[in-house]
Amino acid sequence: MPGLTREELDARRAARRRRERRRRAALAVLVALPIAAVVALAVGLSGSSGGRSPIATPPPSALADPVASSALVAARRPPDASIATAEGVELKLPVPREAITAIAFHPVDTPAALALHPEGGEDYEIAPRRDRPGPETAAVDVGAPAGTPVYAPVSGVVVSVAPYTVFGTTRGYEMAIAPTSVSGLVVRMTHLAAPGGVERPRVGQAVRAGRTVVGEVADFSDVAEQEIAQFTNDSGNHVHIEVLRAGLELTP
Repeated sequence: MPGLTREELDARRAARRRRERRRRAALAVLVALPIAAVVALAVGLSGSSGGRSPIATPPPSALADPVASSALVAARRPPDASIATAEGVELKLPVPREAITAIAFHPVDTPAALALHPEGGEDYEIAPRRDRPGPETAAVDVGAPAGTPVYAPVSGVVVSVAPYTVFGTTRGYEMAIAPTSVSGLVVRMTHLAAPGGVERPRVGQAVRAGRTVVGEVADFSDVAEQEIAQFTNDSGNHVHIEVLRAGLELTP
């Protein structure tokens, strides 16, 4: 891919910041309600009886497992291994270990993003800052071939599902999960495509770390040069994960 001029890079960064502000504003609306209320609603939708008292967090038995399909039955689940933590949220590997091409942490133009602390012993890289503000580990990209099943990195409830757009091209979706382990935070994932043979996530759905399929790695190789490609031997397709502070006052 030919190099970009400074003006082109600045224009792309400005467009990305505008898209991030729109996403953050939409996400702030969705997570403004107390997380406990969202979880209680999801439990109620999953079949709690009218006489049962609402519970603040779904028990393990209420958390969803992947829907069976011929494409996924043969796929190995990720090991129960951590890749990072952030203020009580523990992120698990979202793809099978044998599919990983690289793991890279990097800054993002998202003021609500918390610093992630790499853990678990997985090899990882730190991408160059490139004038981006905030923590240098504000996001993690887990590289894997397009079509690789992606599992929830945390147990919790889906609070947002929306189309995902890069450089004017809408492909796949992004989603946010309110983790059951801590309130006031959400885990945002992007670069997802609808999983074959499995319904894409829906708001209010309970998910379980390492067991619920939330999508597959989308193919963005023809859309943009992907940052993680500098650490891989392929085009750099990946799943992107951030931990955001819900309800934080978001400013341009």
